[in-house]
Amino acid sequence: MTPAGYSGLAALLMGAAAISAAHAQSGPTVRLNHDGIYAVNIVTRQGSCDRSYHWMIVVSGGRVSSAGDTLMEASGQISRRGIVRLAFQRFGEVATVTGKLAKGSGSGTWSSPTMLCAGSWRATRQG
Repeated sequence: MTPAGYSGLAALLMGAAAISAAHAQSGPTVRLNHDGIYAVNIVTRQGSCDRSYHWMIVVSGGRVSSAGDTLMEASGQISRRGIVRLAFQRFGEVATVTGKLAKGSGSGTWSSPTMLCAGSWRATRQG
């Protein structure tokens, strides 16, 4: 993978658990069990993407946003039951994230058909 590809993947995955903060703040606020700040660890298990990534995300009202300044076109949510289903797109790169959150932690898989990489993720609520 080219250096630009690595940067694209890092940006994509950093938002891969992120929907814009504006979406997280729109509409009535509903406290869900999954709301909070999470530390996320991503591991690439297939393909030539960087081996691992680490970042923080915020979950509010079932919507996800990056705790940093990552801009990402995203769609999806975390259901009341903790089912994670997200899709992210940036600069033509696409990644899907699926999994489950329960009792302050979660895990699942991610894949990117455009970058030919896939792997797993783990998240732990920090606050």
